[in-house]
Amino acid sequence: MRRNAITALALISALAATVLPAAQAPAAPAKKTYTISMVPTVVPTRDGDIYSEIAHPVDAKGKIVKGPVILTYSPYSVLGRESGRDRWVPKGYHVVFADVVGTGNSGGCYDYGGDREKRTAHDLVEWLAKQKWSTGKVGMIGASYNGTTQHAAAVMHPKGLTTIIPEAAIARWYDYAFSGGIRYNLQNENPADEGVDTPLLFDFGFAIPPPVDVEDPSWADRVASSVTPCDELTHTEHGYDQTPDYDEFWIERDYERLAHKVKIPVLVSHNWGDWNVKQANGWDMFKAYPNAKMFFGDRWTGHGTPDGKYDQVVDKWFDHYLMGIDNGIEKLPKITSETSNWDGALKYLSANKVKTTPVKLYAQKTPRTDPNDYDSKLLPTKPITGLMAFDDPEFPSTSINTESHSNHHSRTNHDWWWFESPALKKDTRIFGEIKVKAYLETRREWITLTPTIVDIDMACHIIEAGQHVGSNPECLPNAVYSVTRGFLDTRYRDGLEKQVPIKPGVPFKATIVEKPQDYVFKKGHHIGLNFSTEINEWMIPKPYACADTDPLGCVNLKIRVSEGLTQVILPIVGKVKNPNDLFDYGHQH
Repeated sequence: MRRNAITALALISALAATVLPAAQAPAAPAKKTYTISMVPTVVPTRDGDIYSEIAHPVDAKGKIVKGPVILTYSPYSVLGRESGRDRWVPKGYHVVFADVVGTGNSGGCYDYGGDREKRTAHDLVEWLAKQKWSTGKVGMIGASYNGTTQHAAAVMHPKGLTTIIPEAAIARWYDYAFSGGIRYNLQNENPADEGVDTPLLFDFGFAIPPPVDVEDPSWADRVASSVTPCDELTHTEHGYDQTPDYDEFWIERDYERLAHKVKIPVLVSHNWGDWNVKQANGWDMFKAYPNAKMFFGDRWTGHGTPDGKYDQVVDKWFDHYLMGIDNGIEKLPKITSETSNWDGALKYLSANKVKTTPVKLYAQKTPRTDPNDYDSKLLPTKPITGLMAFDDPEFPSTSINTESHSNHHSRTNHDWWWFESPALKKDTRIFGEIKVKAYLETRREWITLTPTIVDIDMACHIIEAGQHVGSNPECLPNAVYSVTRGFLDTRYRDGLEKQVPIKPGVPFKATIVEKPQDYVFKKGHHIGLNFSTEINEWMIPKPYACADTDPLGCVNLKIRVSEGLTQVILPIVGKVKNPNDLFDYGHQH
């Protein structure tokens, strides 16, 4: 009887399943696509009328669709104003390209990142948020200068600014022109003139041509404001100063100091190999914003945006924060970083925090069989003191050194100092800023320091009887690779606000913070420190006026290692209990 009841129940259930349709999830709404309507617009602001081209989404009836705004605020209008409208307008976004104050068709005075740029960015965002076709949400995107204006807007807290995606952007204008008081020169791994031409190109190039939209009623007023002499000379004086104190001019152009008050979500993107707008600018802003995530491309990719899934992340970011789409992008880890090694890019790694161990390597001289000869080493143990201690002899700072020359002859200590670690036992990843601490002595009152951290593949070096005798021609022009670089004018060793000379002949300490990196030194490779005073590819040399009585002594510099105060501090990923375990001491060259 019970069996029959169960059988009947099963039959009824099966019949019900046949008769009644299964429950289905509600169908996702069909994605609408819109056509584009371009509308040139002049937006009034406190510091001038800002010319904008607004690409509206238009439905099948020709009506402008209400939606959020994606803004790019740029001085590069002479290069075009498209800025992603074909990418986002069909999805319902209003895409705006606006000319920076004093450039393109905008009136007012160009301001090299200053208060006028901040105020006009603020006013422009608020105007866009208030338009009847806007939902009141404004996002910003753009690379290089177009990323920098996002920081300028964000620190002014305009109503309606919902999120920004600064790409390869400047955090502090001082750090674009200078590093540690040294003026950058060629700002690219393949040297170009980018960087040297700022601010000259902007003040006397982009900011000079008059507005061309002659039919607009405000054209005459904007022409009058753009041809009026503004701050060109002040910009030039500060941008090319040989002793650039961090004064009010630079404080006005420092967005990093104000970033901690910005609460909106920020996606900071950069490449670890950006030597135009240095990777430190992205790194510093990621750390400064309270609600930021970073997406960084590899060490061997220069100025621009990352590859991989970056574009998809950007689309999801805007869809979530501007459209309100629940796509999970808010769960993206705080750090997405593409690591690299000697051979090139590796893979993207993600984490909310990368744990590192600061590992000290001490620069030192270790004696060979000949008591008058020695090797220059970076070792995790302090140098020998007493009778067996060695210091380098002095060498002249000639102001003619180049990175390519020092890499080609790296171990010869010709106008630079060279120290290297033993071979690594396994692949070793660094993440963040390497610090170089130096203990020096000179007869000068100041000197420039440009230490470089290098990666050494022994296959690129010819070793005979345990000695380096040359470089493998197959590896040239690079017998070593420069992983990262640092710069310091010793007058700014205690801070950028004012110059503090050193006392001639008295030893002094200096710490140089190298530009941050995510990099893997391969198993069997060596970590090197190339310590020079000038690298002409990367800095404008600073001549030193020597006294006629002692011209050689006035340029000479001595590095002291016997006290253990000259060090390289590496941020090595993971836990390192005993730094000696990192190295293979049985296979040295």
